Amino acid sequence: MFEPNNLLFIAYIFNFLLILISTVTDIKERIIPHFVIILMLIVNAPIGYYLFGFDAITSFFATLLLCLILGIGMGGGDVKLFTVLSPLFASETFYFIPKYILILIGLSAAFAAFFPMTKILKSYWKEILPSASYLAMLVGIIVFITETYGFPYTKTILWIYVIFSIFISRKIPKYNLISKKIGYLAPIYLLGVYIFDKVYFIQENVISLFLVSVGQLSLISLVIYALTGAEISSKKSIPELREGDILRDIITIKDSGEVFVENANLFKRFKQMVSQEMGNSLEKTLMTDGEGLSQKDIEFLIKMHDEGKINNELNVLTTYPFVPFVLLAYIVIIGHSLGITSYFGG
Repeated sequence: MFEPNNLLFIAYIFNFLLILISTVTDIKERIIPHFVIILMLIVNAPIGYYLFGFDAITSFFATLLLCLILGIGMGGGDVKLFTVLSPLFASETFYFIPKYILILIGLSAAFAAFFPMTKILKSYWKEILPSASYLAMLVGIIVFITETYGFPYTKTILWIYVIFSIFISRKIPKYNLISKKIGYLAPIYLLGVYIFDKVYFIQENVISLFLVSVGQLSLISLVIYALTGAEISSKKSIPELREGDILRDIITIKDSGEVFVENANLFKRFKQMVSQEMGNSLEKTLMTDGEGLSQKDIEFLIKMHDEGKINNELNVLTTYPFVPFVLLAYIVIIGHSLGITSYFGG
């Protein structure tokens, strides 16, 4: 008979192999095979119950509920994958959801965001880096004043302004231009701090703090740029559309039969998705969630195009297979678990 720790280790390896299979099929065909999910459920549920009791069952349903909520932007296969993994991680939970499943979802999303973020940075670095330098200077000045005179809540107000400033720079070109020009004065700022208070400059390592701030602010800027419409997309003709493609456009069908196509950013799409989920939207709309276009959606778009109601090209987001990032996150988590726990013996 297997010792519980040995049994868990074998289950981890078994699931790794199944996720590896799903990674290959996701890259080639953008699907997670049904047999993978079924095998995971058949193995993980009994082992989870044997090791963790009823917590494994509650973890399963709590994870399913969480993933269905996140399903506004998550594919159905991904929902099933995270859910059937949950019984194996039921030893530590947060509101019945396994802690390591939350980490797995977060890491997978972070890894998946890496390539789009690098493309956004490549496209917008001439805006992002100077503006981040300007904000890093502002942060440095406010921090210096705060530490010198002890003003309360200054840092909180400052970071609110920082985030607000990045949003404004996306909407007001003149403000964006001014902030970039100020950012080019960073060397003068650093020299000024050194001349004004050499001791503070050395003790607080101002240059390093400035560079770290520029990195942090650039990362925040990338996220805000993505949220406000800088996602990587390309135009695709309607005959070229395939199942799984994710539209950046929202297509609204009025009661009169008129059709409107809006190239919407993530905020607008998310708002529309929530409205549809809540049943608050009175208009018929076509937009894609994490699973992308279905064959029925494509047939509808072809019909609308043939009737002359929409143009031949639509904006489609550049996406990547998600399961490879889940596999990478799974390896990180299992590696961490094996590093802090001995699964062989006691």
